[in-house]
Amino acid sequence: MLTIRSFQPNDQEAVRDLFVKGQLDFAQGLEDTVQAYIRRSLADDLADIPAHYLNPPGSHFWVADQAGQIKGMVGIQREDEEVAELRRMSVASDTRRQGIGGQLLETTDAFCREQGYQRIRLTTVTQLQPAIAMYRKFGYQWTGEEQYGQLTVYHFVKELRSAD
Repeated sequence: MLTIRSFQPNDQEAVRDLFVKGQLDFAQGLEDTVQAYIRRSLADDLADIPAHYLNPPGSHFWVADQAGQIKGMVGIQREDEEVAELRRMSVASDTRRQGIGGQLLETTDAFCREQGYQRIRLTTVTQLQPAIAMYRKFGYQWTGEEQYGQLTVYHFVKELRSAD
């Protein structure tokens, strides 16, 4: 049985491992760039999830727990009164395409509506085509792109003003 629940401190190692594996799964040909991104991320917000996601008002971090194993994760960070950022979305490779990502997105949508946000924004890269398809399915609209070294970064926004 899968449970979407709030991050707990004893999830830290599993979350870090899931993040690293998820990034490397799509790094073909871009390993150096992706490894640098992983190092920065692990030293930044993923080094202290409570400080970045659980303590600040309007932010949160969830894991998808399946029989005690972390199979997915996602965070929401408050940008301002109207905008939240979806961050660190990842699903374990052995459970992709089983609806976990959708459950995580439904959880973030409900949280953001409760917080009174008007929109959720996210950034992803072209290599994550399955994630991009899922974001579009859940109402995220492409708003632009930019080059980040060898990567093309895509920006998406989901408007929350009206019911989905």
